[in-house]
Amino acid sequence: MTRTMTRTTSLGRAYGLALIGAMALAGCSSDVFDVSVELGQEAFHLDFGTAMGTVPSIACDSATAQACGSDGVIALAGGAGETELAAGCDDSSARCYIQAKARVFYVVDVLRDDAFTSRVGRRAVSLVRMLDVAYAVPTNTATFPLPRIDVSVGPAEARTPADPGVVLVDSLPPLAAGETIASPGAGHLTIADQSPGRTFIETSIKHKAPFTFILTASPRMESGAPLPAGNMDVVLQPLLGLGVR
Repeated sequence: MTRTMTRTTSLGRAYGLALIGAMALAGCSSDVFDVSVELGQEAFHLDFGTAMGTVPSIACDSATAQACGSDGVIALAGGAGETELAAGCDDSSARCYIQAKARVFYVVDVLRDDAFTSRVGRRAVSLVRMLDVAYAVPTNTATFPLPRIDVSVGPAEARTPADPGVVLVDSLPPLAAGETIASPGAGHLTIADQSPGRTFIETSIKHKAPFTFILTASPRMESGAPLPAGNMDVVLQPLLGLGVR
């Protein structure tokens, strides 16, 4: 997994102007300097394998679920997550299904981000005036639709949504098989004021502490649907408006 430091200048410029307007209305203490920081893009790679064919369209029951296929785990490069594939039999329909559970994480360390260190440096962050996270899905070869991709945030050591301190931020909307979102700025996560996700990110930034974004997707393919295969890249682009001393 790589970290892309490309800047989306139009996004930064638009939000920079909005930030200036907001600060003018709110007023600023004479010893607080306001800066906007566009952090480096975070790239997340979700891999669903290379299986061919369809989910078996046969009658089954819990005792013969093995006829629906084999379970498997796809480990992502660098230990950045994994995708679990589990075959099962739906008792209500007596038909097979495949459940995929993909999880990938990325640790954000603002002290290693060039934009943050150049704009903030050793100064203290007194408040976070604005927090925006744009997203993109530049590549998508998945053979199936995704109902959603959940974005959670937690401590630097967190790796799964069930780990202590991890909270949900928002979810990307459903994606059709192969659907892409061209560039950050086309979509934005909703991070409500005083929500657990916003509070956690703001607190981490004020203390210049690392934190982890965790992306999870759990699509289920029913009998006769294409077997889960393909991959996709999701890019997050955080933009901050900070009051520093």
